[in-house]
Amino acid sequence: MRAFAHLTLLGAASALVAVPRPPSSQTHELSFHEKRSNVSERGIGTSADMYVFNDWPVPVTFTTTDSSRMAKDPPGSVPMSRYSASSGYSIEASGWIPLQSSFKLNFQSPANSGVHVDIGMTPWKTAYSGVTGQDFRTGVMLAPAKILAKGRDFDFYFFTGPGVMGPLINSVLDANLGAVFANIKKNPQKVAVNGDIDITIKEVLNPNVHCNYASVTPGTGANLWTVNAIVDVTAEIKLKARYKKLNQDAVAKLKKFSVLVTAQMDFSGLSSANLANVANIKLSVTRFQTSIEAIDIDGDILVDIVGFLYPVLAPALRLPYKLASIINTSENGNILGLINAAIKNLGLKQTTVARRRWFDGSVSGVKGLFRRLVSSYLSPTRRSVAPRAIEKISTWMSDPKIQSLVLSSLYIPGTHDSHAYAFYQVLSLMKYSDIAFLWNFEYYLPAPSDGSFNPLSMTPIHLGPVLGQYTMGSIGHIAKAQGSDILAQLNGGVRHFDLRIYYDPQSDSFYSQHGLRAKPGLIDLLTQVQTFLEANPAAAELIILDISHTNFNDDFTLEDGTVVTSNEVQFKFMGTIRQLEQWVYMPINARGTKNFNFQTLKDTTLAQITQGSNKVLFINPDIVLPELSVNTVGWMSVPSSGVMPKGGLYELSTAAALTPAEILNNVLNGLSGAGEQDMLAVKAKDANAKVEEVVRGLEGTKGTKVQLVSVDWWDLGAGGKTAAEIIVGMNGV
Repeated sequence: MRAFAHLTLLGAASALVAVPRPPSSQTHELSFHEKRSNVSERGIGTSADMYVFNDWPVPVTFTTTDSSRMAKDPPGSVPMSRYSASSGYSIEASGWIPLQSSFKLNFQSPANSGVHVDIGMTPWKTAYSGVTGQDFRTGVMLAPAKILAKGRDFDFYFFTGPGVMGPLINSVLDANLGAVFANIKKNPQKVAVNGDIDITIKEVLNPNVHCNYASVTPGTGANLWTVNAIVDVTAEIKLKARYKKLNQDAVAKLKKFSVLVTAQMDFSGLSSANLANVANIKLSVTRFQTSIEAIDIDGDILVDIVGFLYPVLAPALRLPYKLASIINTSENGNILGLINAAIKNLGLKQTTVARRRWFDGSVSGVKGLFRRLVSSYLSPTRRSVAPRAIEKISTWMSDPKIQSLVLSSLYIPGTHDSHAYAFYQVLSLMKYSDIAFLWNFEYYLPAPSDGSFNPLSMTPIHLGPVLGQYTMGSIGHIAKAQGSDILAQLNGGVRHFDLRIYYDPQSDSFYSQHGLRAKPGLIDLLTQVQTFLEANPAAAELIILDISHTNFNDDFTLEDGTVVTSNEVQFKFMGTIRQLEQWVYMPINARGTKNFNFQTLKDTTLAQITQGSNKVLFINPDIVLPELSVNTVGWMSVPSSGVMPKGGLYELSTAAALTPAEILNNVLNGLSGAGEQDMLAVKAKDANAKVEEVVRGLEGTKGTKVQLVSVDWWDLGAGGKTAAEIIVGMNGV
């Protein structure tokens, strides 16, 4: 009786896979399977090779429980290191007991998830259900392999990961697919395969495209990453097909067509000189596995076309298990080749864009300067002044010895992007050329679904709210240049502030920015300065507010047609900074002067400027105002090469430029679950610790003094001192 039941099972399963397998000479296996271990020849029951992937940045143990009617049980408990894959484990359902075989796979902390797995052929099933734990942290693919042939029947893939990437992919899908399908219905898409074949997609009905799992894990080398993703597709596609002189309407119905894709990415080809050159990203798909719950083809012409283009698939086109089996095994190598050839032939343009704050285009110049600084630092002739204790850093300029110094002899600590310590999740109106692509995205709204917008060819690119918010957070980790507000910087000894201010005509307000709109507006920044000044009324501090990267020379047209001219914007700005008018210092001959020669102040003592009380110096290279602000670049930047004229007023910025590879790696670290870092803080930690050595070395090389030293993350330093304290201490008083 048992033998009869077993023969019945074999007969039923054979009906599902009636098409003969390709000859062994046509069979090509993935190297991943060729190297599998702990795998033995199959017995009489449904068999599978089982692979488990830990995509967490911490170790995870998987266990199996509740095994029922299994001829070969999966392993009971296996600890896995971070970002790792298990060996292949051979499992098999009972071939003699006419009942469903099953087991449960469990992932321990931090995943705390599980999945119930059934294994067997008709009338039983091979399927999974009852996934527990947080969404997107468990991925499953039960891929048909060599159904009822020599070898295993299935390959089981189980993934566990932090679940960061899945919701982001679905955000893009949800934001765009409605518009894609509406556009197809309004404008049917014709694909000409060759002179004899073309296919027109007329409509997609009842679509459901959903990413169930996705992960990003670091590879074995720098800038190498692996992506795993499982996507389910259910849809009914109305087509019109032409094969030579035959035209026919056809319908293809897919139910839970699941695809597992593994891709390798290599960002080592990216550099600061080719941010937009995404063609330098090496991408290859290394795993492509499928499972199909149901497929229905209404239209013999489609079978004829597939038979002409890909003969081995045509006989199995209406047999979901067999079709998936062929894709996953005998034709897998060819399909991977086609996919990777398509990736290679995308034809992306190579462009080079100007570099500013985030990406430094003068790579060779920077490297040369760096080499000179290092050699000067290591030279035995390098000067060094032992830092002294600073009695009161918040009013260090008020020291009589500091007051007696001329500007050309005074070390002043400054901060770069001083306002960039907190952000709103919205882009500013000021576009940096090296990140202009960020303005091609719509971060929160879906694409219009009235058929007028095609997301595949039109901009903006709609990210959806989940990915939009996540992207804004990632930009914030790149843009954050300081760890505390202006008042804290003032109390910490900082005296020069780099403020990037722009005018927003819609709100009639002035905001600060660093790619994103920063939370402190201009009034807030001025108020923090005023608070400091009023808290130290007996001091004699000089505070420099350097306003740059503005749009104050632009005219603006509002939605109602009203024009706000640049003159109006400039007077609005002047009216805003009047808040600090009682403290404003205006050099002789600077009022209303275009391109005031700031170098004329080099021999002016600090006491001559402050006159015994606090002073604020507004400088702005963009506009000329009749009062309050000086039109000047201020301190000259240190040239990367050539001679620095001695005795001038110079600025050295140790703020780091970030390369595209560094940014992408940081983003991918976040997607992998390891978390993103504030990248400028990472750079500043080392730079600020060596700030005195760098300044002294540069001065030794150039033979002249640097006065203004600007840093990111001013409160990071060395020896228990902030960078600001180190710079103040270089004054030797």
